[in-house]
Amino acid sequence: MRSVHLAGIPLLIGMLLLAACGAEGKATRLAASPNGSNGFVVTPVKRSVSEADLAYYSPQMKAIYARGSLRVAMPAMDRKPFFYNNDEGVLSGSDVALAADMAAQLGVGVEYVRTADSFEEVVNQIASGQADVAVSKLSATLPRAQKVLFSNPYLMLHQGLLLNRLAIARLGSASQDPLEILGQAKVKIGVIAGTSYVSYANLLFPEAEVVQYATPQAAMDAAIQGEVAAIYYDELQLKQLLANNPDRSIDLQLHLMPDQVDLIAIAIPPDDVRLLTWVNLYLQSNQARIDSLLVAYGMKSAGGTGSTVAR
Repeated sequence: MRSVHLAGIPLLIGMLLLAACGAEGKATRLAASPNGSNGFVVTPVKRSVSEADLAYYSPQMKAIYARGSLRVAMPAMDRKPFFYNNDEGVLSGSDVALAADMAAQLGVGVEYVRTADSFEEVVNQIASGQADVAVSKLSATLPRAQKVLFSNPYLMLHQGLLLNRLAIARLGSASQDPLEILGQAKVKIGVIAGTSYVSYANLLFPEAEVVQYATPQAAMDAAIQGEVAAIYYDELQLKQLLANNPDRSIDLQLHLMPDQVDLIAIAIPPDDVRLLTWVNLYLQSNQARIDSLLVAYGMKSAGGTGSTVAR
């Protein structure tokens, strides 16, 4: 999948509607938000940066302005509601809108680099300088922090398990916590390859065999067939799987883990402390707008504090 360049960011009606030229000169646009909310509007005019100011910028920041665009790494596969091509083939999602707004407030265009086959590859792209930032539902983990810098989290998800009801019933009593059962049992746990949940699972389920699947749907199919006792992933993706497969709720049970959180943050190259400072200030000063973005994409309840939002 090629990189997508977005040079101009006009004022939007609805969540986000953006027209620009792609790498091959084809028109590319970003979709409006799913609920039509206008609570979050991408900054309409790029900030002007003078040559005098640029003289004091770090070499990494100067390179962004010389290029004229912020390179944003995202995996090639879709992850609704964060980044995905909608039914019309239009790039959509909360992280897509967030990255566009960041670029506008920096004073440059935006280029979405969607060539990575996994989230781990996205981290490696940032570590090697192939992109300026990763705004892509990226979990901030201790091993990844040894490669890249992470911003303050802008979203906090609860982790969860999608349990095969029959398998869990065979392992323990109905009164037992499924997490306790799986933590002590020699079972198979399904995870998505290339995600942070591979390492999470090895830590949380030391007795289990961790089985990696290419997609969430493939993992769910394995759980339905009894090939694994459970799928381990974040609450949003697990709820989405159940919503997309309503007839399988009789086979599977969702178990949320309130004490296990997944911190979603922006990754930045390891030597770009100036950009890290800017991103953290951006997140802090635009918190109310970002909250409205998360509400529009169903990641937070309107008017509430929201258990999924990092503060």
